[in-house]
Amino acid sequence: MKISRRKGFTLVELIVVATIVSVLSALTLVSYRMYVRKAVVSVLKNAVMVNVSLIQAHYDINGYWVTDDPDNPNLTTPEELEAAGLVTRNFSHEFIMRVFRKDGYPHVIAREDIGKKKYRIIVSYHFKDRKLRVRDDK
Repeated sequence: MKISRRKGFTLVELIVVATIVSVLSALTLVSYRMYVRKAVVSVLKNAVMVNVSLIQAHYDINGYWVTDDPDNPNLTTPEELEAAGLVTRNFSHEFIMRVFRKDGYPHVIAREDIGKKKYRIIVSYHFKDRKLRVRDDK
């Protein structure tokens, strides 16, 4: 008499494989979000520092800050930034670049919202203390 054996996977084997796949998927998702955040922070820092160097060059050449204009101390639209000779990055609707006067000195802020407000990354530079700050509001 021959004994017949069934071929296939057991339930335990299938559960183990499903668990391994779900853990790897979760790790991949977390790594992807960290990668996106780092990339956005890098782009925002670059955008801010380009404008910081342009504002400093304007001050070195002309002897006054771009925000010293009493009619327009706050450069809030891309048109106003471009008229002042500054750079605005407008790849997405979630990106905002602002230059305004704070404590008598220019203050540059770049902000981007990523993925339905999951991240709100703000990079700022104030000419008074000359520090680049990154803030991540989740």
